[in-house]
Amino acid sequence: MSKQLRTICNRDCPDSCSILAEVENGRIVKQRGDRAHGITRGFLCKRGNQYLDRFYSPNRVLHPLRRKPSGVWERITWDDALDLAAEKLRYHMSLDGPESILAITYSGIKGLVAKSKWHIFWSTLGVTGVKGGLSAEAVHAGQALDFGGDCAHTMEDFENAAGFVIWGKNIAITYPHSIPFVKVARKKGAPMVVIDPVACKTAKQADQHLQLVPGSDGMLALGIARQLIKRGAVDQAFIDAHTVGFEQFAELTRAIEPDAVLRATGLTRDQVEALTDLYATCKPLCTMAGLGIGYWRHGSATIRLIDALAAMTGNIGIPGGGVFTDTSASDGLDLRDLSHPYPRKLRLPRLGEEILAAHAPPIKAAWIAGANPAATAPDTNRLDQALSGLDFLVVVDQFQTASSNHAHLFLPCTTYLEMDDLVRAYGHHWLGMCQQVVEPLGEARSDSQILEQMADRLGFGQALAGSTASWTSKLLGALTARGVTPERLAQGPTPNPMRHPVAFADKRFKTESGKFEFVTDYPCRPKEVGLDGSLRLMATKTIHMVNAQINERDLRDEALVRAHPQTLLEQGLLNEQRVLVKSSVGSVQARIFADETVLQDVLLFNPAAWRGDLQGVNQLRESIMTDLGNAAAMHETQIKLETVAG
Repeated sequence: MSKQLRTICNRDCPDSCSILAEVENGRIVKQRGDRAHGITRGFLCKRGNQYLDRFYSPNRVLHPLRRKPSGVWERITWDDALDLAAEKLRYHMSLDGPESILAITYSGIKGLVAKSKWHIFWSTLGVTGVKGGLSAEAVHAGQALDFGGDCAHTMEDFENAAGFVIWGKNIAITYPHSIPFVKVARKKGAPMVVIDPVACKTAKQADQHLQLVPGSDGMLALGIARQLIKRGAVDQAFIDAHTVGFEQFAELTRAIEPDAVLRATGLTRDQVEALTDLYATCKPLCTMAGLGIGYWRHGSATIRLIDALAAMTGNIGIPGGGVFTDTSASDGLDLRDLSHPYPRKLRLPRLGEEILAAHAPPIKAAWIAGANPAATAPDTNRLDQALSGLDFLVVVDQFQTASSNHAHLFLPCTTYLEMDDLVRAYGHHWLGMCQQVVEPLGEARSDSQILEQMADRLGFGQALAGSTASWTSKLLGALTARGVTPERLAQGPTPNPMRHPVAFADKRFKTESGKFEFVTDYPCRPKEVGLDGSLRLMATKTIHMVNAQINERDLRDEALVRAHPQTLLEQGLLNEQRVLVKSSVGSVQARIFADETVLQDVLLFNPAAWRGDLQGVNQLRESIMTDLGNAAAMHETQIKLETVAG
């Protein structure tokens, strides 16, 4: 007899879908979306619909493994594995100090109980941690200066918008559950403009697609702001009462001539005027901004210029307005355990270089969980070199990865179908519980269990002890008084009752001034390309992948790249020819295809992973930093193409 059990997907996706798993004789035969969730509403994307292929994959590692001196993996018991890990940690702490150990995690550990235990465990030991990231850190850092914190409205509020400007955000792929709410407004006549150098799926659904020169978003925002000020199409009452720095911002816009905007962006005067008209006349106007905005040296400054457009037109703090990037959904939660300090941190976007350069003490050992930096961080060849030089490396994962190529110990962990934890989304404001629907496959253990058992061996087990329910109660903090308890969440997901659907509806901002603060400087401009045959490297999100995770059926046999037919002609290349893609840090062989939708100075590299290569496109990406947030400027890398003999 089959039974249906509810859980929440905790993979690194903003939507955190509620899922009903159908179980027969201890095996999951099907999973489908849970209609009880107010955002995901019973719909799963391809990544969710095909997840059981990954869950039951014959390539999944289900037992602890130790690498023998010969390089071959051997199966060992959990007791032997954890004893070995504890012994090695003690050894390196006594020999070189705790900072010689590097604890690496990122977005793979999404459950708040496991995340809390991670920070308590490693901060108690006093090891080296990581900072910054490979995602929206530059965007968040910029918006923290403007708003003082999370500025996203709820997804439900999209229905109130009179228009949408979607800036570097492919919501059809990365936020598919926002589409029904957007469609409600669209059916009432709300126009949608997409600003993106890539002809993405969302752009194809828009009323207008502005395919601007990559990295020129800031110049476009400045040009629009200049025209709005010139027309007097600003909300002066909002500016006077609720903002600071507008005069300096206005002075910044006056330094940007309209023709300079057209040259920088590659757009026509009519296109820029039409977008200016939309900002001037459409209210409430909802602006959405994505990772693409932040993937440049000047990413934080750029998002601040886009925020400024929303503020100067009075689209902040009103239903249907706002600037939607993503959300922490943290209102009322007790997340103090996530702020434990580390004595030293290395920057994740430059991890290879910083491991190799670390001294006093040098990095001798590392523990990687909830991350695969050797596949997802820039300049993976350098990181591969750094990991290969460690005396001891532990990787906790479900599959062998690029990061485990040089591991000495592999510990298999559970998925959202085999564990319990509290999950908050970063695309909406609903909370849910991961709930174990089947026993863990093989000997897989949750990240929480692994850390608890390691803490026992290292003498501070009590700090991580307790049931998942007790930890969840602690994390829910003030929400328990509002009826959000572990027992309630076990019955199904619920919206966070302390989250207002409209950010800053009271016009009280979390900045030092208590007001919206305008950006007053924009020093960077897009770099010129093409004079020496170079192209801009761009690789975007796809429906097949969650970061470096991809199902076997979706792996290509070779790397594929796309470029404009004129680019192929100018470089003497043929359609479907094999080429060598080279950057300053690496090279990749790929098959190139002509595509008229790709800009002439761009090489579009999707998919970002392919069969037989565990590192993918990040072999080419340079480890360039953004202006704020210690984030990776993923789009700054330029490449050249060469023919491949034969």
